[in-house]
Amino acid sequence: MSIARLILFLFLAELAQATVVSISTTSLPYGTVGQHYWVAVKAINGCTPYRWWISGTLPSGLSASPSSSTTYDLVHGTPVSVGSSTFSVTVRGCGGHISSHRYTISIAPAQTAHSVSLKWQPSPTAVSYDLYRSTFSGGPYALVASAILGTSFVDQSVTAGETYFYVATAWDGTKESSFSNQVTVVVP
Repeated sequence: MSIARLILFLFLAELAQATVVSISTTSLPYGTVGQHYWVAVKAINGCTPYRWWISGTLPSGLSASPSSSTTYDLVHGTPVSVGSSTFSVTVRGCGGHISSHRYTISIAPAQTAHSVSLKWQPSPTAVSYDLYRSTFSGGPYALVASAILGTSFVDQSVTAGETYFYVATAWDGTKESSFSNQVTVVVP
């Protein structure tokens, strides 16, 4: 095989891989009974419109619906009972390529009335934001909320006497930014 053919082959293989839709969301945050839940399962690559579906059962009180742009499937609602649910989210791009990912959402009992209010500066290219939290400075961080449409969020799933470390990312519709600077919050 000539060098030119090999380069063309590698280019076409890379191009074909970039057109295959894939789910970029690796995990979903836990929820709390009686507290609104909102998280986006995001897709990248391939071509839109994407078609989404769920296999399995979401926690009671939650449902899923695609965004108007079809770039993410929104899992939302208010959980009504404690427990865990495992299900798969599948997306199909307009080219017929399919990607699927299995998730588990655990629902915790209702918390006491502690919360943390967070606010950040807007990013000029952001469509939405994701918020992450850890109990260790520097992470590892777990997803708290995704597809936040504004520049503020109230985390109602905190525990009294605990110290939390928060970071946020901006989502421009195709990719997620790196983590913001970390913010430390001590819950009284």
